[in-house]
Amino acid sequence: MSDQNNQQASGQVETAIEVQRFPDHFKALVQGKVQHRAGDGPLEEIPVGTEVQVDTAIASYVLSWIDPEDDQPETVTLAKREFEHYVDNGDLKIGE
Repeated sequence: MSDQNNQQASGQVETAIEVQRFPDHFKALVQGKVQHRAGDGPLEEIPVGTEVQVDTAIASYVLSWIDPEDDQPETVTLAKREFEHYVDNGDLKIGE
């Protein structure tokens, strides 16, 4: 495909770069059903009311928190579109 085919009517070349909606590091509050999968295991829910630290990776967000049941650290990864779906649905509230 030539460069001419990749150009928009305005003359700009399209790129595959996505716009990053959130900062590199921030907090979020679980307000609804937020699920993750550990490897090939079953879906697990992050408890409602859990405040998570979120770190942005290339194609995902890494969520970490302390599990209130056993006081152990938890870390999960959600694909960017999945994470943004939870935010858009109100299941995750981005911290101030």
